[in-house]
Amino acid sequence: MEELLAAIDNNPFCKECVAPFTKDRVMVSKDCLWGSPILRVNPSRLITAWIMSTDPLMTVAGEGYRNSEVRDKTFELQAEAQLIRGNRKLTKAKVSDALGTLKPTEDQTKIIAHILFVLKRVQTVCFNTETKSFWTVPEDFRAWSNLPTIWIDAPCENVLEVNPCLSKWISDRDEDGWTIDWPLAEGSYEDLKAKIASVPTLQIREKLKKEDCARLVGKRESITHLLELN
Repeated sequence: MEELLAAIDNNPFCKECVAPFTKDRVMVSKDCLWGSPILRVNPSRLITAWIMSTDPLMTVAGEGYRNSEVRDKTFELQAEAQLIRGNRKLTKAKVSDALGTLKPTEDQTKIIAHILFVLKRVQTVCFNTETKSFWTVPEDFRAWSNLPTIWIDAPCENVLEVNPCLSKWISDRDEDGWTIDWPLAEGSYEDLKAKIASVPTLQIREKLKKEDCARLVGKRESITHLLELN
């Protein structure tokens, strides 16, 4: 009971009243990105985008309805997150801070993405077209599966209505010079060099350090895994 009361106190919406339902048609944008229509996210939070993926009213309802849903779902996540155990990324303090703020930082948004993955089995791709970078949850592409996925921009202001093919999207971003945090493959230095030598397309003339070999093999393992999900 004490944990429940603490979660209520930490809820930033706990003192708000439910507003009447009104329609708002500005949530649907005419813009497209990577072949997908863009939907506006308001309030600008990852939780809002998650609710939008399950509640069609979020794209047509007014501000009162959206704020009410975000408030209620945030409270529910706070209560459910109290049951998470043994996850160093989701300590009670981090979860409380991330869900208890109206304007989450990037690190707090990552915490929320991990919460959604653990509790709701939802994956996240958060991209920044200005810095040509992105992060994902799960972070390791080799751990991805065909679960529902949220594609959202870094400010959490826009979400893609149609999910791109992740393997092709990452390949295209790689060619465009985006920063990609490829996972490191496990194994000894000799094992990693042997794996590289066994693949003609990975033949490298210069001598590589072990970390470079691990990242190169990790990149190939990631692409292979993502292609298998198509």
